[in-house]
Amino acid sequence: MIHNASIEQYREPVGAVTKGEEVKLRLFALEGTAVTVELVLYSEDYHKTFSMREKKGFYECIIEMPEKACILWYYFRITEGNYTYYYGARPGRTCGEGIRVEEDVRGFQITVYERGFETPRWLSKGIMYQIFPDRFCRGDRQNTVRGEAYHRKMGRDIYVHKSWEERPLFGPMEGKEFYDPCDFFGGDLEGIKKRLDELKKLGVTCIYLNPIVESSSNHRYNTGDYKKVDPFLGDNEDFRELCEVARRKGIHIILDGVFSHTGADSLYFNKNGNYKSVGAYQSQDSPYYDWYSFDSRGDYKSWWGFRSLPEVNELDERFLSYIITGRNSVLKHWFNLGASGFRLDVADELPDEFIFLMRKTMKKMFKNYALIGEVWEDVTTKESYGVKRKYALGRGLDSTMNYPFKVNCVNFLLGNEDAYAMQQFLLGQQCNYPKPFYYSVMNLLSSHDIPRIRTTLASGMNEMLPSRENQIDYVVTSENDRRGAVLSRLAFAIQFFIPGIPSIYYGDEYGMNGLMDPFNRGPYFKHDTKIYEELKTVSVFRSREKILQTGYALYIGASKNVLAFLRFAAGNKDIFGEPCGQGAYLLLVNPGDEEEEIEFDIADHKEGVPEEEHRRLIRMLGNTRVHTKIQKSDYKIMRLS
Repeated sequence: MIHNASIEQYREPVGAVTKGEEVKLRLFALEGTAVTVELVLYSEDYHKTFSMREKKGFYECIIEMPEKACILWYYFRITEGNYTYYYGARPGRTCGEGIRVEEDVRGFQITVYERGFETPRWLSKGIMYQIFPDRFCRGDRQNTVRGEAYHRKMGRDIYVHKSWEERPLFGPMEGKEFYDPCDFFGGDLEGIKKRLDELKKLGVTCIYLNPIVESSSNHRYNTGDYKKVDPFLGDNEDFRELCEVARRKGIHIILDGVFSHTGADSLYFNKNGNYKSVGAYQSQDSPYYDWYSFDSRGDYKSWWGFRSLPEVNELDERFLSYIITGRNSVLKHWFNLGASGFRLDVADELPDEFIFLMRKTMKKMFKNYALIGEVWEDVTTKESYGVKRKYALGRGLDSTMNYPFKVNCVNFLLGNEDAYAMQQFLLGQQCNYPKPFYYSVMNLLSSHDIPRIRTTLASGMNEMLPSRENQIDYVVTSENDRRGAVLSRLAFAIQFFIPGIPSIYYGDEYGMNGLMDPFNRGPYFKHDTKIYEELKTVSVFRSREKILQTGYALYIGASKNVLAFLRFAAGNKDIFGEPCGQGAYLLLVNPGDEEEEIEFDIADHKEGVPEEEHRRLIRMLGNTRVHTKIQKSDYKIMRLS
């Protein structure tokens, strides 16, 4: 018996569906098979069993999705005489009403999301560039002077690098016991503004900035004042000007929102007494006291035990008003200055209700403001603190940082998984993520929290990394660097060919190296101009071709080593039913050490694509057979129509 949830012959429609939508499920069986088949459909608070009717070699039933956004699972219970078989579930843990299935085999997934869920189309069609502000570009040296003077006046340890070429601090400063990210290179908002034309030439349509608000650290995740640009970077007027200039060039600015905790040295907590305000640490009469959790001894709850990061009660009414709903909330403050959205730090640690309220407030102001979450796992099945998260089902996030893509892409390029495994990963996201979400997901290869892609591929390391102490002595040899460069080309090609918004971490376009923090946050420099030209080629290609932005996607394991990516629009409409032209582009990627000759027929592959669109594709192409050679450690792009 056969059921393939990614092919419309077995499940119609393929992929995530909206509340109340009808889904037809079919199980193939030889005609005359004398069995009884039931479909078991369940979630955390839903369980139904449906009888399946035999019809021309299939057992089928049509079911209506619940009027509640959720993740459903299903499996088939097949009875033959005194024997019962489970298809899609195997003995292991409790599932549904007493059925036992393995921990990692919950059945086939159906994602049910809100009707009318939309995400900003500029995300789906755009290219993102992530900037760690202190390390990108110096624009106005006086900002460094003013920033150093301000923070020293606040009693903070500050180290200003004399040269842009110096290495970031990676250990305790002289006389200190612990490492403190208190070193600054002088990158600022004016420097970003000066480089906007360069970013525009690269095809960038969106800049995501790591935190820019006042803080005692260079990373600024320990917020000091939510409404004030840090003096090292400039001031609020500089941010307004940056947004205005960027907007004229067709570039959106997204800010980093850190709302699960503040800094202990902040306007709100004021543990060090540096601010004129009455902070929560100082008095129960502070307007910010209820933001935090204190015990009877006056001790406070902190983020992951870091005493410099007191946690906030995100659902406290005063906190919600200050951040989201108030007349001059943090949200409205930065939108009024020109921001186009927020990336939510540690979204898993923010209650769904907080994220829902933020989305509702943002979209009421302007529907095309973007809300992106930091999530490191599959966003549809993520659980945190015992709660199944629902922020990807239409009431919360527009997008998330696609760390699973980075992990699987690297494993494929390093030979840790084959093309078929990579195909299944890509197909899984395509089928399980709501369509508007999938086409807006932030596809990254590097970030401020993980090693740079060139170093990852040069070293052969992915998730298993040495300690910070061992990273200090790690050297990327010229031979390893060449390997990283070769494989980076392939990674960029994949990143720019799949649905979602590709995200370039500053300097990756020039092949910068760096392991974990702080080595992945080095000052921007042009290490490899050749890789820049190659990245620019695929970036401009994606910017020009609507098919690569919102066209349909078909993933094909052409061989064990070669993965094929087909993007197409065969009916002059894209995935959203909007005008797109017509055509098809095929990307072949071979990370192996041998030249490959591959041959396959596109007509034989329809996973993840509606049947009608697949038929249109076949008619448009005429000849659907692909027979070509691809060099080792290389990629090839072919226009098929």
